[in-house]
Amino acid sequence: MVLLFNLGVLDLVQLFCYYVMLYCTLLWLLVLFKNRANFSKETGIKIKKYPSITFLVPAYNEEKHIKKYLTSILNLDYPKDKLKVICINDGSTDKTLEICKSIKDTRLKIIDKPNTGKADSLNYALNFVDTEYIVSMDADSYPEKDYLKNILPYFNKKDVAAVTPALKVKETKTLMQKIQWVEYVFSIYLRKIFAFFDCQYVLPGPGSICKTEIIREVGGWDKESLVEDTELAFKLHVKGYRMENSPKAYVNTEAPETFRDLFKQRIRWYRGYLQTNRKYFYMIFNMKYGNLGFFVLPVNFIWIFILGVLFFLPIYNFAINLNEFFYRYSLVGFTWPTLNMSFDIIYIDFYIYFLALFFSLTLSIIYLSIKISSEKINLKTRKWHYMGYIFIYPLLYSIFWFSAIFCEIFKLKKKW
Repeated sequence: MVLLFNLGVLDLVQLFCYYVMLYCTLLWLLVLFKNRANFSKETGIKIKKYPSITFLVPAYNEEKHIKKYLTSILNLDYPKDKLKVICINDGSTDKTLEICKSIKDTRLKIIDKPNTGKADSLNYALNFVDTEYIVSMDADSYPEKDYLKNILPYFNKKDVAAVTPALKVKETKTLMQKIQWVEYVFSIYLRKIFAFFDCQYVLPGPGSICKTEIIREVGGWDKESLVEDTELAFKLHVKGYRMENSPKAYVNTEAPETFRDLFKQRIRWYRGYLQTNRKYFYMIFNMKYGNLGFFVLPVNFIWIFILGVLFFLPIYNFAINLNEFFYRYSLVGFTWPTLNMSFDIIYIDFYIYFLALFFSLTLSIIYLSIKISSEKINLKTRKWHYMGYIFIYPLLYSIFWFSAIFCEIFKLKKKW
C-alpha cells in the first residue's frame, strides 16, 4: 500500500495495463481449462453424414497458385458427388482464367467477371450455389485432405451457422513469415477459446464454412467492407447464430513475405475492424449479444489503449531522462553516473516481477498453442520464429494498429 502512494499517475496507468493483460490471459487459460473435457471429446468426433458442399474461390491474378490450390480442393477426402467448386475470376490480367480452364473436372465451375472485389465475387457466385454448405477459400490457400471430415461434425450442435478452421502459414522463408507462423499458431489456440466463450468475431476468408440458407438470409458478404469476413461474423451474432471452431480443420495459407506487404494487409484488417465496430456500435456493452458485446468488444479497445501505453511510455521516459541528462550537463558538465543507494529496490523488483511473469506466461501459451495445433516445438529450426514473435511482433503489432487508427481518423484513401 505504501508503494502505491509513492507511484505517479503514469505508474498507475502502467499497473492498470498489466492488470488487464494478466486478467485476460488468465481468463482465457481458465476457459480452456474448464472446457478441456469438451475439447478432447470434440476432436474425437467422426463424421456421420456427407452433406453437399460448394467451395467459392475468388481469384485475382493468382496464376502462381490457382491450379495447385483448386486441385487440392477437388482431391479432398470426401465423396466426389457431394463436392463442387466455383472459381470466380475477378477480372485477372494474368493467366489465371486460362489456367483455371485447363483443369478438366466436371465439379469445377468457372465464372469470369470484371474486377469488383472479393465480396462482390462471392455474392455473385452465391446465385449458382445449390448445396447445403458453402466454404469460402482464398486463392492463395488450400485445405488439408481431411479438412471437411474435421470441420463438419461441429454442425451437429444447435444453432451453429458457421465453423472456423485452423489456419497455418505454409512457408516461412523470411523473418516476417516466421513471426506470422507463431502468430497463426497462437490464433488457433485463441480462436478455440473464443468459440468456447461464444465470442468469435471473424470468419476467416480461407476455410470458414457456413450454411448456405443462413448466408442468404443475412444478405451475403458486404462489398463495402474492407473485412467482409469480420462483417459477416458480426451479422451472424446479431441474428443470434453461433459460430464454432475446429482446431483440427487445417488450412494452409500464404503469408506476406515482406514488412511492406504485411503492413498493407494489416492496415486493411485493422481499419476494417474499426469500421465494422462503428457499424455495429450498438453491440458494445450490450448484454443482448453475450460475451462478445458485453466483454470482448470493449476489452479490445482497452487493448488498443494498452498498446499505446506500452509503446509510447518507454519513449516518453527516455525523452525525460535524456532531457534531465542534458540539464545536468549544462550545470556541472559531464560526470559518470553514480549508484543511488537510496533508490527503492522494491520498486525495481515490482516491475521485474511483471516482466518475468508475462515472459513466463508467453512461453506457456506458445507451448499450449503448439500442442493444440499439432505442431512440434522444433527449437533448433524455429528459434527465430519464437524470438521474432516475442521480441519483434509486439512492436509490429503496435505500429500496424497506430497506423490504421491514423489512416481511419484522417480518412486516407487506399485501394486494396
